[in-house]
Amino acid sequence: MVERDDYAAIRDRIIGLSHTHGLRCDWAETTKRQRFLLLWDAEGRVAARAIVPLYPGETPHLVDSLERGLAHLFGDDWLEDP
Repeated sequence: MVERDDYAAIRDRIIGLSHTHGLRCDWAETTKRQRFLLLWDAEGRVAARAIVPLYPGETPHLVDSLERGLAHLFGDDWLEDP
């Protein structure tokens, strides 16, 4: 299970799942508290956009939104899988 309040664990989970699904990650600092993520497919199309909080323990609602927002790519409860 990924620690939902650990940015590095969430980031690593996204990167691992992206590689498994043939997606490329592009990260950009949106603010000092969050990063904007684009996931690109093999044809160069944006498969998903998401905001990833740098301090997820302070904003669990953003983690929930992130999980729901990437579920169409990674499956429901993708943060819960080992």
